[in-house]
Amino acid sequence: MSNSTARTLPIVVGIDGSAEAEAAARWAGTYADKVHATVRLVHAVPVGDWYGSAAFVDGGALERDLRAMGRKHLVRAEGEVHAAAPGVSVDTVSVDGTIVSYVADVGADMVVLGSRKSSAIRDLTLGSNTLRVMTHAKCPVLLLRNENDKADVVRPIVVGIDGSEQSDRALGAALEMADNLGAPVIAVNYWGFAAQAGIGMSAGYIDWQAVQEDEKRWLETHVEKMHEKYPAVQLTTVSAQSSPTRGLRALSASASMLVVGCRGRGALRGAILGSVSQNLVHHAECSVLIVR
Repeated sequence: MSNSTARTLPIVVGIDGSAEAEAAARWAGTYADKVHATVRLVHAVPVGDWYGSAAFVDGGALERDLRAMGRKHLVRAEGEVHAAAPGVSVDTVSVDGTIVSYVADVGADMVVLGSRKSSAIRDLTLGSNTLRVMTHAKCPVLLLRNENDKADVVRPIVVGIDGSEQSDRALGAALEMADNLGAPVIAVNYWGFAAQAGIGMSAGYIDWQAVQEDEKRWLETHVEKMHEKYPAVQLTTVSAQSSPTRGLRALSASASMLVVGCRGRGALRGAILGSVSQNLVHHAECSVLIVR
């Protein structure tokens, strides 16, 4: 979509009172201002989800306290959006349970979730709700990782290309995001010995220079048509011998965002996010946009 056309669906932000969620609200406000969208802040009240000593107190009182705390979180996050983008329309929603069912059932232009920078602790504690949202949402989900990210960051957006429909959708999303943010895009394709040589073949029979040139030409040709829709975006292609996970993780250190495709909705989709996507969600050093 172009910046000149108002978007009918809101950008949904998960709010839990954390600094990361407030950063996500600010980012969403700034981005919504660029693309003429509204922002919806959603806080989930864990009704009946009592832990530890909470089991020994009045459940009704605890629920009231949680709802009151949630309202405060939403008010504070709304203030962050208005501070970042005073002209953006914002509404707030409080839901019972988790945010997962909400984003699975309602329409959204994008879901934005805050996350800490890459760390051993973060990798172990990335919430199950976050992973479930990224799996079940019907729209792209952005895991905003950089604490100081704003929607005008000019570091490159990196997108992985493998020729699949999922990666083509990811390329389109990356180019659209870059067009809105004024960022360059790096489209990367990683290939390996096993895929090129085949079973039982020796590396000595492979002209690796020719393989590299073929892969480079394929990538340039593959992205050309999509790039024509976004001629203002500076697009660079990179084709290299590596695993996608290792290559994309390395690039995440200097990128503002990684964009990766995900399997479409279906019976098995809830259990399978994709090995590359899952690894990047846990370990990438920059924000990650999951596109389906």
